[in-house]
Amino acid sequence: MQATSFIEYDFAIRIPLEMYQYTEVNGQTWPVAFKWLDADGIPMDVRIDNIRSMTALAEQKSGTVGDRYECEIEGKIVLIYYAKLTPRKWFKIVPCSELEYNSYYKLRGENWD
Repeated sequence: MQATSFIEYDFAIRIPLEMYQYTEVNGQTWPVAFKWLDADGIPMDVRIDNIRSMTALAEQKSGTVGDRYECEIEGKIVLIYYAKLTPRKWFKIVPCSELEYNSYYKLRGENWD
């Protein structure tokens, strides 16, 4: 695996994933593929072509502790995280605009006009 490269984004949302994974005897997990909705809303399996790097760290935007995988999928770099704290889950980081971010993470009781 190569050294981790920094992917910069100002706003991003976490999308939970249904992941197919490989788990080694020592407990290390590796993502293999995940379910995703295509443009028509039809579920499909997305295969991870290559894992460029894996780093144990906290996802800075959300504060999730776990492993960050820098993956290649169809020639694009995608960040995938495995949260190690309960509940353990996989999620994908999707860069977005400030408006999308605010809409996605809108808190209950906030009155936005």
